[in-house]
Parts: sequence; C-alpha cells; structure tokens
Amino acid sequence: MTTPKSQETKRRLVHATIEAMRVDGIAKVSARTVAERAGLAQGLVFYHFGSVAELIGAACLAATQERVDRYATQFDTVDSFSGLVDLAARVRREEREAGSVAILGQALAAAQTDPAMAEVSRAALDLWTERVREVAQRLLVGSPFGELVSAGELADLVSSSFIGIELTAPVRAAESDGALATLSSLASTLDGLGPVARRAIRAALR
Repeated sequence: MTTPKSQETKRRLVHATIEAMRVDGIAKVSARTVAERAGLAQGLVFYHFGSVAELIGAACLAATQERVDRYATQFDTVDSFSGLVDLAARVRREEREAGSVAILGQALAAAQTDPAMAEVSRAALDLWTERVREVAQRLLVGSPFGELVSAGELADLVSSSFIGIELTAPVRAAESDGALATLSSLASTLDGLGPVARRAIRAALR
C-alpha cells in the first residue's frame, strides 16, 4: 500500500533527478547525486524505483507530463493551422528556457543504445503527439487535406519536425527560426483558402 510519505519521497526523488539532468546531464545522474539533491538516503532510490535507470525513466515521463499539462488549455483552444504554429513557437521558447529541451535531447541520445530509454522516450513523445493529434483532428475537418492525411499522420509529422528543429537549434539557430517562419507563412495560406480554392485543391488531390 502506497502511503502519503512514500508518495512524497518518490516525488522528491523524481524532482531531484529532473534537476540533476537539467544542470549536470544524464551521464552524471547517480543514486548518490539524486539522493543528495533530494536530501534523502541513497537506498531509497533502489527501494522505490529498483534502479537508477528506472528512476531516470520516471523522471523523463513526469517532466514531460508536467510540461504538456501546462499547455492543455492552449491546445484545446487552437482553431487554425496558424494557431498551431504560433503555439509551437511559444512552446519552443518556453521549453528551451525551462531546460526541458535539454532533457529530451539527452533521453533521445541515450535511446540510441538503450532499449529501455527508447521506450521511455517514445512514451514521452507520445504525450506531446497525442495533444497535437487532437488539434489536427479538429483542423482537418472540412480541410481539402482531410482525405489525404489522417490526424495521427499529421501529428507525427508535426511532432517529428518540431523535435528536429529543437534538437538542431543550438548549431542551426538561424535555420531553425527560418523554418518556423516558413511554417507560419504556409499555415496562414492554408487558413486563408476560400471555398473555390479548397474545392480545386480537393479535386487535384483526388
């Protein structure tokens, strides 16, 4: 039976792991460093999570869920492709400032050689993709592209593009800004299509 004290201990360990990854990097996360940050005994890491790897996985998911929840209302109110791009730009800026992008990048790098971390990274990305899918489902209704691409496919494309832009931003800052600007222009064009243009595009796609 999980007690309030046990839940609080796990919360502190997860929070300490998130901070350790942001500040020191995943390679330096250990039971000792996490326990010191949390102000708890080192043995509690293994008692509650079994291993440091399991704790890192739990921290990645918790950090992602917290950030996704932060934008829940904004995702729910997006009603145009331009709005989706604007939200992506806002998320990009705020997540970079919060250090979340660094955590994601480290998790994805570790996933290349660690199957367990690959599963965690996939689950974390799915949290973002699911919110995008919900928006895409709304936007594709009545769109000339609704018969060409599914909401799930569009969500995967948007999420993959966003992740790629974020992970390469440190070495391609200007290109990353340019990519978002191009997407914004394209989104505005899609939103501005009139009935005649929509019918013509739909016919061409068919």
